[in-house]
Amino acid sequence: MKQQEFLALMGELTALPGGSGREHAVVAYLAEAMRRCTDRVAVDAIGNVTATFGVGEKKVLVCAHADEVGMLVKYISDQGYIYFEANGMLDERVLLNSKVEIVTASGEIRLGVIGIKSRHLMTPEEMTRPVNISDLWIDVGADSVAGVAALGITVGDQIVFCRHFDLLAGGRFVTKAIDDRAGCAVLIALARELADARLDYTVYLVATTQEEIGSRGIQAVLQRLRPDLALAIDTVPAADPYTPKQQASASMGGGPVIRTADFMPQQLIGAVYSAKIVKRLKAVAEEAGIDYQTDVFRTWTDAARMASAGVPCGGIYIPRRCSHAPVEVADVNDIMQAAALGAALLRNLTAKEIADLVSFL
Repeated sequence: MKQQEFLALMGELTALPGGSGREHAVVAYLAEAMRRCTDRVAVDAIGNVTATFGVGEKKVLVCAHADEVGMLVKYISDQGYIYFEANGMLDERVLLNSKVEIVTASGEIRLGVIGIKSRHLMTPEEMTRPVNISDLWIDVGADSVAGVAALGITVGDQIVFCRHFDLLAGGRFVTKAIDDRAGCAVLIALARELADARLDYTVYLVATTQEEIGSRGIQAVLQRLRPDLALAIDTVPAADPYTPKQQASASMGGGPVIRTADFMPQQLIGAVYSAKIVKRLKAVAEEAGIDYQTDVFRTWTDAARMASAGVPCGGIYIPRRCSHAPVEVADVNDIMQAAALGAALLRNLTAKEIADLVSFL
């Protein structure tokens, strides 16, 4: 796939609403894209999309998550204002005055704006308070409960940031849900690469659900497929002018990140990636002339569940800025290089090498 194809694909993927547990539009899109490459495509009961390639006893799982951070309708006031709860890890500050989409039970999308008390009316003491999600509301233009009901909006409906896609300079772009539609774009690129490949092992390309609320989808996948080896494709916060390099070492435009470990101390969740798989990914990148970076990062991804299930895993991560916000930023060249690295690994992998990679010693 060329740069313009990746940009077009990212525009389509990020336009879709797919809050955790409500990934239906994204799942349908990905399932159809995968079916153009293989007739071995399945969607399980919680929405995980699995596309299968190759034939063999050794099994490799490559996953990216389909969901995005968002919100859920919690309460509708008599005046028609909508209050909400987070659906995933959100920084309340990014919500202020953002445009959002509320997806009704019928699938219709209603536009809303997150409001907060006007600066003109705030006291100095109010200005110093942290933003609390309970102080925010969504205005959809209705002035009563009945007005909101007429729009088909009910408690529990999903809310995502408003769709948009804009190009910046140098192959960079801004949109919502780069985390992890960038990984989903890589899955589609890999499916196209593997459509005619002759593999002596089985590879599963999987778009997982509910990653943003605890990597729940991947747990069902692991129980069903029981892979020998796994690879997570996700995003990682990139360096910016404010954050010290020791906290965010990856640079946008520097190529995909091959991760050594990640960990969230408070949740006691994370992964130490297989030393053999990390070494193999680096060797593949160098052989193919693919620029790459390395990191250890404070986070969790689906790899944490894979590691805790005893599956040796590796990780390819795409740098992006403005995490979990309506204006995430990424470099299309990093996504293309991530896809190239994944394709180079999978096309040259053999069942014999898998057996060696999953051996600890």
